[in-house]
Amino acid sequence: MIAALAAAGLLAATPGIANAADDPGTASATDGTPDFVSVADKPGVSLADEWYTSATEPSSKGYGFVGNDGSVVSGVWQMIYVWRGDNYVALRSVIGDGEEDGYCAGQEIRYQVYDGGTWSGYHYRMIPSYVCTTGEPPTSHGYYYSRPKVRNVSSRACHVNSSGVKIECEGSWHGPL
Repeated sequence: MIAALAAAGLLAATPGIANAADDPGTASATDGTPDFVSVADKPGVSLADEWYTSATEPSSKGYGFVGNDGSVVSGVWQMIYVWRGDNYVALRSVIGDGEEDGYCAGQEIRYQVYDGGTWSGYHYRMIPSYVCTTGEPPTSHGYYYSRPKVRNVSSRACHVNSSGVKIECEGSWHGPL
């Protein structure tokens, strides 16, 4: 299977990283949306309809901590923390760049939303923050709250350019939480 994907050009040369074309959530620095970038998986959906940001810690809003998961791949360190309240989700993103390789560090998430009485397929979003400074401690990027009910949140490490546009991501997802 891996050989077939590599032959088809779907795996990048960096071990453990998959090409950005493997998922529909390619980032766009010119998207202009306030929170998450890219809605290629569900055209017409406003990103502000799915997520909003807040400086308020989730447990003070009644959310219970579910857990965290993360990875370190090709110099990108990513961790996602998840809180839940009646299937509404709060996330905290932490990202770090550990290698001077010409890339910045980014993070992509995937999740399902409750829509019209059923759970959707996966939605893919790039966390709108990224890190280009190598050697600094990993940076927390605030809290993101879901507007619809959400389940099966996973994250993965990505290389992004200096504008935050996704170049490639690790092939594995970490979660679901």
